[in-house]
Amino acid sequence: MYELKKPICVALCSLILSLGINRAICCAQTPNTEEEERSTGAQEIAPEQLDNLENRSYDEAITIQDIQIEGNTLVSKEKILDQLKAKPGLKFSRDLVKEDLKSIYDMGYFTERLKAVPEPSPSGITLRIQVEENVPVTGFNITGNETVSTEEILSIIEEQAGLPQNITELNQAVGRIEKLYADKGYILARIKKVSDDPDGTINMAINEGMIDSVEISGNVKTKEYVIKRNLTVQPGEIYNEDKLKQDLTRIFGTQAFSDARRVISPSMEDPEKYKLTIEVDEKKTGSISLGGGVDTLTGLFGQAGYIDNNFLGRGQEVSTNIMVGSGSVLDDKDVLDRASYQFEAKFVEPRLMQSMTSLQVNAFGKDMASYQIPLSVERRIGGEIELARPLKQVKNLAGSVSIGFEDVDLNEGDADEIARIFKEKGIDIAKRAEQLKGGTFISLGPSIVYDSRNSLLNPTDGWYLGANFKESFAIMDSDAETFGRATLSVRKFFPVGEKSTFVLGGKMGSKVIGTVPEFEAFRLGGPYSVKGFREGDVGNGEGFMMATAEFRTPIPFVNKFLNYKIVRDLRLAFFMDAGQLFDETLTSELYNYPGYAVSIGTGLIVPLPYLGPIRVDYGYPLTSVGAGNKRGRFTFGIGERY
Repeated sequence: MYELKKPICVALCSLILSLGINRAICCAQTPNTEEEERSTGAQEIAPEQLDNLENRSYDEAITIQDIQIEGNTLVSKEKILDQLKAKPGLKFSRDLVKEDLKSIYDMGYFTERLKAVPEPSPSGITLRIQVEENVPVTGFNITGNETVSTEEILSIIEEQAGLPQNITELNQAVGRIEKLYADKGYILARIKKVSDDPDGTINMAINEGMIDSVEISGNVKTKEYVIKRNLTVQPGEIYNEDKLKQDLTRIFGTQAFSDARRVISPSMEDPEKYKLTIEVDEKKTGSISLGGGVDTLTGLFGQAGYIDNNFLGRGQEVSTNIMVGSGSVLDDKDVLDRASYQFEAKFVEPRLMQSMTSLQVNAFGKDMASYQIPLSVERRIGGEIELARPLKQVKNLAGSVSIGFEDVDLNEGDADEIARIFKEKGIDIAKRAEQLKGGTFISLGPSIVYDSRNSLLNPTDGWYLGANFKESFAIMDSDAETFGRATLSVRKFFPVGEKSTFVLGGKMGSKVIGTVPEFEAFRLGGPYSVKGFREGDVGNGEGFMMATAEFRTPIPFVNKFLNYKIVRDLRLAFFMDAGQLFDETLTSELYNYPGYAVSIGTGLIVPLPYLGPIRVDYGYPLTSVGAGNKRGRFTFGIGERY
C-alpha cells in the first residue's frame, strides 16, 4: 500500500511545481525523512509517469478529500468556495486548480500572491488555498461633484467599506456613478481618477463636464442674440443634455430654422472643459398666402395674408390677414345670409428688451352677420396689447395681463322677420333695442396658464389649465355698462398604450361684475363647444359649464401603406360632449334653444405644424335641438377646443 503512494506523491510534486505558484512539500522514499521529501524535484519524474497518472479514471490517492481556505479575514470562506469548480470527491487536476485560482483573483479582493498547496494523505488530497487580502477600504473621499450630492454617490459605493479593496467592484461602481449622472442629463460627467491612500481611503475625482464657451454657427439672416436668448445653458455651468434639448426645442419653435443641433468638443483653453456649438439651418420665414374655400360661418371665402416669423432676423412675428366671405352656407334661421369682411394684423416680440417677457399687439376689424344677436349685422374694430411671462417659481406656469380697446356696433338686419318672431313669442319688441345695444370699451384682465403637455401638436400626456378674467369698462357711451367675466378650462391627457390617448376636459365661465351684454354672452353648440349642434344652437347665457371625454388613436394599418410623418400623426377621435347654460339670454327664448346638450361622435385630427391640430368631426345629439331636430352634423375646427 505504501509503495503505491510513492510515485503518486512525486508526481504531485511535479504537478504543483508546474503550476508556477508555490513550492509544495513532496513525499519521498521514506515517510520519516522530511529532508529527503523537500529535495525531490519534478525533473526526476519521467513525463510518461505523470501522463499515466493523470489519465487514470479513478484513484483515491488523487481524489480531493478536503479544501481549506487560509489567509482570509474579511471575505468569508463560503464566498471563496463558491468560486471554485474543484470540489471534494472530484479528481485532482492541475488545470482545474489554475482556473480556480484565477476565479478567486477575479473576485477582486485579493493580491496576486495566491497559493494552492495540495497535501496527499492515504484517503486523498487536502487542497489548501492560501490568499492574501487587499488593504481594507476604510472610507471614501469624493471631489469635483457639484450637481450630484456626495450622499447619492456614496449610496452606490458605501457597501464596499470594511471589505478588502476590490478593483472589479470599484470599476462597476464607477460605471454606475457615471450612469447616475447620465440619467440626470449630465452626459459628459466622468470619473477622471481613482486612487487609494495607505490607510485604505478611496479617493475619487469627478469631472462633471463644465461648459467653457457657447458658439453659434449656420445663421445668416438671424441675429446671434435671437438664438442665444433661447439658451438656458451658459458658459461656466455643468452641461446638461435634458436642459439643452429644451433649449433646442425653443430655438426650433421660433419657426426660423429647419433644424437645430448641438456639437460638443473639448475646449482649446482647458481640456477638462467643453465647447458647445449650436448649429442651425435657416429657412425662409416670410410668405404671402392667397387662398379660398368654404366655411360654415363665412360661406365661400377668399383670403390673402402675409406672415414672417423672423422679421428682419430679430425673431419677431409680423402678420396680416384679410378675408372676404359670401355669407353662411348653413340654413341658420337666426343668422343673416350676408357677405362678411374681416381684417387682422399682429406683431409679436417674444423677448421684450431681451427679457423673458413677451409682447403681442393685435389690431382687428369685422363686418359680418352676427352669431350672437339673431338677424343682425355686427361691426367690431379694436386692438389689444398683451404682456406674458413664465413664472420661474413653478415649472410650466405662465401669467399674462392685457389691455384692449373695442368698439361694437350692432344694426338690424331683417326687421320684418324679427317683428314676426317677437309677436309670435308674445315678447315686447322694445326688448330688441337691448339686444342691439353695443358700445365702446376698454378692457383689462389678467390670465394664468399651466401647461405640462408633452407636445403642443399631438399631446399624449400632461395637464393644461387656464384661467382668465376680463373687465370691460364702458367709455364714450352712456347706454353701455361696465361688465366683467371669468373663464376656467382644464384638460388632462392620459397615455393609453404606446400611441393612443384618453382626454378629459372641462370648461366653465360666468359673469362676475355687472350684466354681460348679449353680444358678449357665452354660447354653446358648434365645433368649439358641444359638437353635433350648429353654432349657438344650444343657446346663449351669462354662464355655462361643459365637459368632454375623448379617446384618440392612430388609424389602423395606414402606416403600412403611407409612411409619412403627417400620416403617422393622424388620429381618430371618439368623443362624448355635454354642456349647460345659466341665465340664458333673450335669443334662447326667441328660438326655443334647450340650454343644455349631450352628444357623441367621431372625428379625424390632423396635426399641422405652425397652424395647430385641424379636426373634422361628426356629432350626433342625444338631446333635443331647438324644436326637436335631432340630426347629426359635421363640424370643422382648428386647435384644441378648451
